[in-house]
Amino acid sequence: MKKFKLLCLGVVVAFVAATASNTTVAKAATTIVVSNGGTTLSKALSSAKSGDTIIVKGTVKSGSVSVPAGVIIKGQSNGKIDFSGNGSGRGLTVNSNGSTIQDLEICNAGDNGIYVQGSKNNFIRLNVHNNKDAGVQISNGGANNYLSFVRSHHNADAKGENADGFAIKLHSGAGNVLEDCISEYNSDDGYDLYAAHGAVKFIRCQANYNGECAGIRGDGNGFKVGGVDNKTSGVKAHLDPLNHYLEGCTAKGNKANGFDRNNQSGVVTMKGCTSDSNGKKNYSFPLTGTPSALGYKVTFGKAIIQNSKSINGKNDISGATLTGRCLGF
Repeated sequence: MKKFKLLCLGVVVAFVAATASNTTVAKAATTIVVSNGGTTLSKALSSAKSGDTIIVKGTVKSGSVSVPAGVIIKGQSNGKIDFSGNGSGRGLTVNSNGSTIQDLEICNAGDNGIYVQGSKNNFIRLNVHNNKDAGVQISNGGANNYLSFVRSHHNADAKGENADGFAIKLHSGAGNVLEDCISEYNSDDGYDLYAAHGAVKFIRCQANYNGECAGIRGDGNGFKVGGVDNKTSGVKAHLDPLNHYLEGCTAKGNKANGFDRNNQSGVVTMKGCTSDSNGKKNYSFPLTGTPSALGYKVTFGKAIIQNSKSINGKNDISGATLTGRCLGF
């Protein structure tokens, strides 16, 4: 019996020792504070590991930086990242997965303020502005990213043709969701889905007064939901039918169209949306078109417009079905 008790005690001691050893090996999450005159954002990101938190206190200046997987970057004391010294570079590049960026002002990058090719990242309560390309861009497979209460405004490139508020385009993946986001006063479009490869969901998003910024003028659509894919190497230009979904969204005062098909051949659904006083049309969803990149006439999938409004503007809804209580069409 004594031998049995001693054996059991030895097993327990060995288990406790092994557990303690494993706990020691596991790296505890670290919080790194970035501030003016203190640790730089570049240095903080170079040492950050998944699970770490980087606090940006007050205004800090930074060159272009890349965000590693699984980190949290959050602002305190009016946290602001000013990229005005990064030449023609992007601000934050997020090619990794599972990070969260929140409560920050991001501005003055020489290209995109935020550029994303990664997936399952969260962007919460951000003020992105005065960048020289789209404020936020998701491309090349970036999928299942979530944006909430992000305002992207006063972004302008030299020719006005690229700086959208939000560009979920050029082979972006599926599952990207935007809720309560605002795009306004950008030189090009509010939201541009040109050559996207996955459907996007918009909930309560706004597109206001896009198409001109500081005298620079671009296309000026509020929600541009299509585009012929002529950017895939070795593949002929083709339509990519995507069923984008918009609910409770508004487009007001944009230089061109409020909600614009732009050759989208999928079934776009708009529920409870309002388009008001846009320069060309409030809703532009023709049934047919001849995209210049294709060179032949096509018939598009019929959009669904449900319980929506058109105020003080013209519409082309020959390629849409109205359902529920729609006003102003």
